[in-house]
Amino acid sequence: MVVRLVSGDVFGIEGRAVDVEVALLKALHSFVVTGLAGKGIRESRERVRSAIVSCGLPYPDNRRVVVNLAPATWEKDGCVFDLAIALGILIQNDQMTASGCWGVLGELSLDGSVRPVPGILGMVAALRDAGVARVLVPAGALAEAAAVPGVRVIGVGGLRAAIDVMEGSCSGIAPAAPTVVDAAPPTLPDFSEVIGHERIKRAFAVAAAGGHNVLLVGPPGAGKTLLARRLPALLPPMSSEEQRIVTQIHSAAGLGAGDGLLLQRPFRSPHHTVSWAGLVGGGSMPRPGEVTLAHRGVLFLDELPEFPRSSLEALREPLEGGQITIARSRATLTFPADFLLVAAMNPCPCGHAMSRKRVCECRPDRIRKYIEKVSGPLLDRIDMRLEVQSVPGHELLQSATRSPGDTAALRQSVRTATDFRIKAGRQCANCALEWADRASWAQLTRPAEDLLRVTSDELDLSTRSLTRMLRLARTIADIDEVGRLEERHILEAVEYHSPRSGGSFLRWLAAH
Repeated sequence: MVVRLVSGDVFGIEGRAVDVEVALLKALHSFVVTGLAGKGIRESRERVRSAIVSCGLPYPDNRRVVVNLAPATWEKDGCVFDLAIALGILIQNDQMTASGCWGVLGELSLDGSVRPVPGILGMVAALRDAGVARVLVPAGALAEAAAVPGVRVIGVGGLRAAIDVMEGSCSGIAPAAPTVVDAAPPTLPDFSEVIGHERIKRAFAVAAAGGHNVLLVGPPGAGKTLLARRLPALLPPMSSEEQRIVTQIHSAAGLGAGDGLLLQRPFRSPHHTVSWAGLVGGGSMPRPGEVTLAHRGVLFLDELPEFPRSSLEALREPLEGGQITIARSRATLTFPADFLLVAAMNPCPCGHAMSRKRVCECRPDRIRKYIEKVSGPLLDRIDMRLEVQSVPGHELLQSATRSPGDTAALRQSVRTATDFRIKAGRQCANCALEWADRASWAQLTRPAEDLLRVTSDELDLSTRSLTRMLRLARTIADIDEVGRLEERHILEAVEYHSPRSGGSFLRWLAAH
């Protein structure tokens, strides 16, 4: 007789159902795992043996243990099969009984306790889709597993508890009411802590309302990072589907909190020394990178020109399509990567080209070489290019009091724009509006149409740039709760989008 339990593994960010078949043969003792098992699975024999003995149960040392992981055509690795293998051995050795189809997920420690494993959410969903009605999961991952509807999940703290549950002598740990945890600290950074920069705050409200990418250019200490880290406070709450996919991504990457769905939108800020694979994903078996971990949230790239050129160019595909495809010899996987990009950079190598007080000592050729690290096609995919000037010291000293209403007022603007967009029948964010459908979302008044025509000719805008400028104007009009785009909306969009309409440095950037 062969015992069959159902377990799972993670492929990219999705779960897969894997059959765990266990047989005990009359032969010299050995432990064999078939089905393209990796090193982590082959090492499970020591964990399984120690866990069974630690629970006071005899291990079949006089039998040959054969474990098959089906389908055998998939490469598999990890420790998620430990608990299923141990239970299969005990059933085969007549040390316990079980009826029906069981899903089993969990890593065993040497003392028989069960540890959580990455990717629980995706694996439980895969077992449900495979027809499994009951799934044993580690108690530490019960809240996350309970977020999957349509399947009964039971938490167990150890091998002995799993035996009792399968034999019916114990009900295990039932999931509590659904809980959510924040992916960020409980108190998000607040714009009331930012003195000055009123124009940038307004621009951030537009960016949050429409999902528009932002580039901040300014001298060191001007407040670029201070502002960028406060943008997530303006983003609208995630829907239940967004919470599920964000939690699944972080769980598959081993970053899940284990206490339920993640409620706060992710904010990722990789260092500029991050590798190409670390930023966009990669590896012999592709794994998600920072662009995927920032899905439905914010990706902040500080010191943008210091990132490797190849890594920045790899951002083109996710910025345009909201996903990234990684092709390797072992697998080709597509990961979601729909994020709001906020990038920051100095205007020159020394950083003082825009300073009111300090003199830039960089030669023009050095500045040009520094700027050219960020390619034109990448800049063309950034909706808003904003100059950030330093706030004078006397203003900082005079503005000692906080303004707690700043964030609330900005968040209200975002909420107003979101509600107006939904009422207008536009379900996707404004940053994803298509040029071909502009007749439905970009209706212009006659003066606005004349202004846009003149502006497009003078600035020599590409179709992509013109589309992004219209999307910006659409978001600004949504904040004003206006259906048709007016001159003021076009003018503000041009100010945000076109370098030639910005300050001195951005005009220099456009000319060079």
